[in-house]
Amino acid sequence: MQVAINARFLLPNRLEGIGRYTYETVSRMALNNPEVTFHLLFDRPFSNEFITAPNIQGHCLGPAARHPWLWYYHYEVRIKRWLEKHQMDLYWGPDAFLAGSPSKTKSILTIHDLAWEHNPAWNPQMVSRFYAKWVPTYCTRADHIISISDFTSHDLMDRYSIPSSKVTTVMHGYDEDKSPDNLEEWQRIALFDPYFLVLGSINPRKNTYNLLKAFVACKDEGKITSDLVFAGALAKGWSSIELRYIKDCFRRSDVHFLGSVSEKEKEALLFNAKGLVYPSLFEGFGLVLLEAAQYTCPVLTAESTVCQEVLAYYTNQEGVAFVDPKSLESLGQGLIKLDTIEKGPAIKMRRTWDQVAQELWEIFENEIRR
Repeated sequence: MQVAINARFLLPNRLEGIGRYTYETVSRMALNNPEVTFHLLFDRPFSNEFITAPNIQGHCLGPAARHPWLWYYHYEVRIKRWLEKHQMDLYWGPDAFLAGSPSKTKSILTIHDLAWEHNPAWNPQMVSRFYAKWVPTYCTRADHIISISDFTSHDLMDRYSIPSSKVTTVMHGYDEDKSPDNLEEWQRIALFDPYFLVLGSINPRKNTYNLLKAFVACKDEGKITSDLVFAGALAKGWSSIELRYIKDCFRRSDVHFLGSVSEKEKEALLFNAKGLVYPSLFEGFGLVLLEAAQYTCPVLTAESTVCQEVLAYYTNQEGVAFVDPKSLESLGQGLIKLDTIEKGPAIKMRRTWDQVAQELWEIFENEIRR
């Protein structure tokens, strides 16, 4: 059996949401199914760290797709031609993108969220236009669609009139090896103390601008003692006023911008943090909430449907401050509350990446047999 998989988000030391999802599931499916050959389709020279099993093959289909025009070329030309040349039993787009494939090749698409439908301004204009034009096309092309939360499943069905029989929710898992017991000695040393942690890409959807305004007000008035640490790349999409304010805040002595960090560094930051701050304006899942719960790190997050869904399903929901992410007053009150919480949520639902990979593979096999 031959399976092709989009691998554009598998980037060394930059495994954010979609990249992490792809890596964790593909590596396990390959190990569990040694008779199957998995073809990872990259858009640039790739790292061998992603070739985790003998039955995984990497293919570089450049040039690197860093712009919507090049996204179109990568999927509609490069991958499409590759699929026409190499007979695949199944083609999977874990990144919400799905090139056209031969009729004999079954195709499956994973949709993480429809954020651009809710607010196109969160992305550069060309990016939101590309999503709005092509994602509905990808959904039509797909033989089956995987969603990562019930919230996203309902959003898909409501907005694109997709029948429920075509959509399956497969929620994320977590890595059992990540726990306080497995930390190395250096990871237990806090570089900043005390501090709140913001993990992931710093983009408009993550609500950084409002968060910083609320933090600065609380800190300058002496209402909180913790610093604020950002671990993630500064993304595009900000207005000039917002970007200037964010960069000015990064120059404060109580705001620390680290840029992208390694997995080991992320574990250390979560373990030592006074709390995780995640007031996102919109999410399809919120994997970082699970990562915080593995270290019982207190959490401030948005009172959104999906964040509540994830925390209610996986954790005991203790040590969580829910806020209205659009309200500076609510954000400030949440930060003050977070500063007093001693222990955060703990994992109650055992759901690992092994289970996620198994559920995905069952869907793949069922689709191939149809």
